[in-house]
Amino acid sequence: MGADLTVSTGSLKQIERTSTADTAYRAIRTSMLSGQFEPGSQLVEARLAEALGISRGPVREALGRLRDEGLVEEILHRGMFVREFTVSDVVDIYNLRVGVESVAIRLATRGRADTAILRTLQDEMQAAAVARDVALVTERELGFHRELCVASGNQYVLSTFTALSGQIQMAVAMDNAAYRDLGDVPREHGPLIEAIEAGDEDLAARRITEHILGTIDTLLERRAGDDRAREARARLLRTAR
Repeated sequence: MGADLTVSTGSLKQIERTSTADTAYRAIRTSMLSGQFEPGSQLVEARLAEALGISRGPVREALGRLRDEGLVEEILHRGMFVREFTVSDVVDIYNLRVGVESVAIRLATRGRADTAILRTLQDEMQAAAVARDVALVTERELGFHRELCVASGNQYVLSTFTALSGQIQMAVAMDNAAYRDLGDVPREHGPLIEAIEAGDEDLAARRITEHILGTIDTLLERRAGDDRAREARARLLRTAR
């Protein structure tokens, strides 16, 4: 019997599967964050696989990653669903943002961080606002706040923000959807840049807190009504740390 000339493709299959799962993850995540999949809607593996033109395995892996990221909920015997954020979730996320981003902007200000990339992102936000592209405004806004964390020079600030960036983006998207004038979003970021450039870290911390919490009252009322919104507001950190 001749030598076995069968070539093992184990490694090649693993690379292809990982690549496909990554592609599925990015595609589904983008659709969720852009609002194409409504909160609470079911994510059916077979339908997603058919739409993406791939098998169900990579879709299953992608959904598992999204579940671990906190963007998808798995309900026993029912399946996977786009996470619905409660008012408590929103308050918790925004409180975390106040804490992390106040530290980030203080350190960026103290370190005299270069603000060129922040101004570029502000300009891109403005262009997206003119085009009435809420999803792109939100994406560029998240990029702005991530760059603040990069500018802090603190890897733990950045890793904390990055780990929760999907949930932050979902909350910001809900917030931005309520703006009557999307141009207000990029305009609100100008004073943050100015405070950094002025080297005034106390002012920068106050402004980032005001910016993060500036429209949350309206968001809470829209999602919960007056009574529950009042309870939720009582838990908000209104002072820069």
